[in-house]
Amino acid sequence: MSIVKMIAVAIAGLMAVAAATQAATSRPTITCPYPDDPDEQLKVVAPAKIGDLPPIDFDYPAKVTRFSFRDGHLLLIAMDQEERSRVRIVISAQLNKVKGSYDGQIVLDLGGHQIMLRQGPVSCTVAP
Repeated sequence: MSIVKMIAVAIAGLMAVAAATQAATSRPTITCPYPDDPDEQLKVVAPAKIGDLPPIDFDYPAKVTRFSFRDGHLLLIAMDQEERSRVRIVISAQLNKVKGSYDGQIVLDLGGHQIMLRQGPVSCTVAP
């Protein structure tokens, strides 16, 4: 085998490994707009393993306690980090195969010391 062929085989192998690594590490980002204010959004990066819980960036410290994103369904429940019985976020949506979005309902508690709920329909988008 000539040196040129060996180099070509090595490069092809490296490219295959790089593509496999990128596919394994790229995780979908789910973006859900807040009701009545599409400029505000909740973004969640789906965890690599089923059963893992994603971190979230929310107006108040909150921790995801339930997360499922498979078989055409999206479910996310997050609780306040300090008041663990206080629900901060609930999203329940199903894949709309025509639009490619996850359509359903969202409930957010955006209040400080008092509960201030925003709720309504949601259409979440998914980007690779």
